Parts: sequence; structure tokens; C-alpha cells
Amino acid sequence: MHPILLEDTWIGDLHGYGTMVLLGGLCLAPGLWWDAKRRGMPGELLLDFYIVLVVGCFVGGRLLDVLSRPAVFLAEPMRIFSGQENFVFYGSLFGVLLGFVWLARRYRRPVADVADLLAPWIGVGHGVARVGCYFAGCCFGAPVVGDPAWALHFPPGSIAFDGGEVAHAGAHTVGLFPVQLAEVVGLEVIGLALVATRVLRGVESRWRMSARYALLYGCLRMVTELFRGDHSRNHLFTVEFPGLADLLRLPADQPFLLSTSQLVSLALIGWGAAVIIRTRRAEHALSSADRRP
Repeated sequence: MHPILLEDTWIGDLHGYGTMVLLGGLCLAPGLWWDAKRRGMPGELLLDFYIVLVVGCFVGGRLLDVLSRPAVFLAEPMRIFSGQENFVFYGSLFGVLLGFVWLARRYRRPVADVADLLAPWIGVGHGVARVGCYFAGCCFGAPVVGDPAWALHFPPGSIAFDGGEVAHAGAHTVGLFPVQLAEVVGLEVIGLALVATRVLRGVESRWRMSARYALLYGCLRMVTELFRGDHSRNHLFTVEFPGLADLLRLPADQPFLLSTSQLVSLALIGWGAAVIIRTRRAEHALSSADRRP
């Protein structure tokens, strides 16, 4: 856990969270450039795309964080502009999607073309950025019963230690489920699978690639939310399964449902599945029509 990677550099302290988010965005560039050229998109669109990515991620991610913790930011409004505060990924995602609408209008392209450009590559970049959550100690997991060797212990200076939600065991937190690292692995698997699909199958029906990403990430997030320990994030209601919690070595009162992120995940899963089914049916109908004498 490294909240600060380097101290007293020429640009000040180099924070682990912000650095990994930046690297996650930069690692998208080669794939996006390759993909945009093959889709016949101008280079200027890619430059504007990164502006949308940065602004949408910051504004959307911070706005949803503020809405989920209003008391914190009402007490200290300037924290809204702090680079050390959290970002909510789904807020960033919707902020970027709004930016895509602007891009599509500016370059007179369907929104689906812009969304499908990002969809195969976002998993890889998001996985790199998620390492920043591990460095900062945010988005931490629930306490693990028995404190196994693979549990994470966060020291002072981390959000997990300083936030007051996690019990301390001496100079660090009790052992927590490594949910940030589990999501990193899941995101990279999703990202690499979608990149391979894009390379092997070429450009598919509009929204198909975006729907795949929505379906897969929605499923991943539904699972990782089960292991989260930062209960200050919003829950619409709580459902506990003590037997399942015991099996997973989690506290008996661990809430499994229904966080705000799980609700959004269910919406993404439903939308992704519906689009995939619809586009497959359309392709099947077109193929059947072509085979008619």
C-alpha cells in the first residue's frame, strides 16, 4: 500500500491513486489509435476523446461521490476539488457517456460508434487504474474471519485505516478481503477478452461491443460488491445471509444487497443482455433473408 509513491518531486508528492489513474488512461492510447484508424475516425476525434475522458471521469466520478456522501462535503466544500478524494467509477462512466454524445454530435457519428471504440479497451485501463485504490486503501474489502495470510492489512495514512470504518489491530487494520486486487484481475480478464474479440471479429453490429462490456462488468461488480467493507457507501436496503457469510469467511452481518452500485450493475446487465439478444436476432434474420432463393 503506497498512498504516496514519491515525495518532493518537481511536481510535488506523487500520489499512488492519481498516478495509476493516469497510467490507466494512457495505456488506452495505442489500442484506441489502432481501432480509430480502422473505423475511419479522424485523429482529431481521438484527441477530443481524451479531453472527454479526463473531464467526464473527474466531474462524473466526483459528483456521484459528493451525492453519496453529502454531509462530508457540506461540512468541507473545498474537498470537492481535492485530488485526494475518492471517485465513483459509475459516476465517471456516465460522465464519459455524456461526453460521447457531444463527440458524436461534433463529428457527426452515431453515439454507438464512439462507445464501441472505447468498450474493448476500457477494461485494461480500468484494471490499471484500480490498482490506485489498493495504493490509497480506498474501496477496501470486508474483514476476513480468521485473518488468513492473503488478507490485506492497511497502515496509518490509508483511507481504510484513517476512515474509522475498520477495526485496528495494532499499527494496521484487521485483515481485509483483497477486493481491489480481485477486481483488478477481473477487469484485466474482461479487457483482454474484449480486445481479442475485437481483433478476431473486426467491427461488429453497433452497440454489440458496448453491450458485452456492460454485461461482463456488471456481473463482475455485482460479485465484488459482496466483499466490500466500506459500508458508508449508499445501500438502498440491506440483506444479510449469515450462512453465506460464514462460507465466505466474512462477518455474519455483512450486507450482500443492495448497494447503489449493485443497482446500476443490474441495469447494465439487463441492457447488455437485451442488446446482445436483439443484435443477434437481427443478424440471424438478415442471414436467413439472404439465403432465400
